[in-house]
Amino acid sequence: MKIPMSKPSVGKQELALVEKVFRSGWLGEGRLTEAFEKSISEFTGAQHVVAVNTGTSALHLALHALGVGPGDEVILPSMTFASDPMAVMLCGAKPVFCDIRAETLNIDPRKIPPLLTGRTRVIMPTDFAGLPSDVRAIRRALGNRDIKIVRDASHSFGSKVNGKRIGVSAGEDITCFSFDPIKNVTCGEGGALLLKDASLLETVRSRKILGTVRGAWQRLSKKKNINVDRQVVQEGFRYHLSDINAAIGLAQMRRLPVLLRKRQQRAKLYDRLLSSNRNVSVFKRDYQMTAPFMYVIRVAAPVRNELVNFLAKSGIHAGLRYDPCHLQPFFGSRPPRLPVTERVAAEMLSIPLYSDITVPQVREVVSRINGFFREKKLGTVSGGRTPDLS
Repeated sequence: MKIPMSKPSVGKQELALVEKVFRSGWLGEGRLTEAFEKSISEFTGAQHVVAVNTGTSALHLALHALGVGPGDEVILPSMTFASDPMAVMLCGAKPVFCDIRAETLNIDPRKIPPLLTGRTRVIMPTDFAGLPSDVRAIRRALGNRDIKIVRDASHSFGSKVNGKRIGVSAGEDITCFSFDPIKNVTCGEGGALLLKDASLLETVRSRKILGTVRGAWQRLSKKKNINVDRQVVQEGFRYHLSDINAAIGLAQMRRLPVLLRKRQQRAKLYDRLLSSNRNVSVFKRDYQMTAPFMYVIRVAAPVRNELVNFLAKSGIHAGLRYDPCHLQPFFGSRPPRLPVTERVAAEMLSIPLYSDITVPQVREVVSRINGFFREKKLGTVSGGRTPDLS
């Protein structure tokens, strides 16, 4: 039995809507892109939504729209995808890596103040594995400083804070989503920005289409002054989302309640089945509020890689999705010391979770994990103790 770590849930509904796009003859950004933006707005409650081609583009546009540039600094967790520091560097700014809280895997607001300088422009937390970062605590850590918050919500589409869906209502200035092949909602490739400040909307819309006033679909559908609309008025990028990708996303949005419910149910099942294994620590989450993007466990560092290889022999894909960014060669030859990030990274392991994973497959994964520790003689594998989530 082969069980991947992640897998998109796409089928006839997505294919049917993509076929309509093909028949329409309009493959670029168009009517379905606008409809996809509207569906995100209705789902999240955010008024100002801009769809783009990737989550990385969303992060870059967000920072660019806030004026981040050369000489500026952006504080972010190292426990995130390389897109985040890359987006900072695309603006000519410097990523400043911050430690995380072991129990949340999110940025630790208590560690932010020592990193603040006169050059700090933005804090960019990641909602790791779907758990929303504590933006209110980040605001308290910033005090009265005029520093913006851009939430990387690539993992948390569908999660809630205080009963409301993630999407600027939770206190950040801009929310960024990713809709890549394995996210809670996929467009094949795609992303979106949700803006609190309405004055940024037209700027962001222009910058995603190479700085022109309006894109081809808007020029035709709005019937404005075509000569003026084609003018390039600012620096921009080719970050628009095609109707092909938007069609996949629209079909996914129609199925979203079912897709999220399946993820939440399977995560709860993992919690229950793994609770008796004292060699494994699970991250307890409130799945009424958290839409899990992945399921993470912690095991003793000396056996983590051995467990990965053991599972692979059974056809089960598991592993560390992200190596901490501050330890990557490209992001600095003298990395900062982030003890919690480094300890957790040595112990954590992502095991298979996606909407279409079946109950028997979840049970098989847990059975193999339990079998590994039985072979290692339960209770003696770590040379110490099971990782403590604190």
